[in-house]
Amino acid sequence: MSYSIHTDQNITAVEYTSLMESVGWGSNYEDEVVLRSLSAYPLVAHARSRSGMLLGYVSAFSDHAFSTMLGELVVHPTAQRQGIGRALLAVVEQEFYGVPIYVKPLGAAREFFLACGYRVPTVEMQVLFKRNGAAR
Repeated sequence: MSYSIHTDQNITAVEYTSLMESVGWGSNYEDEVVLRSLSAYPLVAHARSRSGMLLGYVSAFSDHAFSTMLGELVVHPTAQRQGIGRALLAVVEQEFYGVPIYVKPLGAAREFFLACGYRVPTVEMQVLFKRNGAAR
C-alpha cells in the first residue's frame, strides 16, 4: 500500500472521527472537541493514501527532557500491517530522540509496541483517570 507521512495538523474533524470509528474508538465526536484536541498536541503526524484518505494518526506531548507521552496511535483496519503504525511511531521517536516515550496501549496494541522495542517497566505502572466535570 502506498502512503505518505505528514507532520501538520491538516486533518478535518470528519476524517478524524471516521478513523476513530473504524477502530471502535467511539463515534459522534463534536467537531469543536476534535479540533481542540488536534491543536493541543505539539506533535501530530498522519498517514494518507495517494488519494488523500486518512489512514493513520499519531499525537504526542513532551517536555523534551524526561518524558514523552503518546496520545493516540491509530491505523485504519484496512491499512494495518502495512508499516504505517511503525512509520508514525518513528516520527515521534525522531522528534523526541533520547527522551523516554510512554504509551498506554489498549488490548492487542501492547504486542505492537513490544514488537517495536518498547518494554514493560520493572516497576509496575498503572493508568488512572478522572473525568473532570460533566461527561461529553
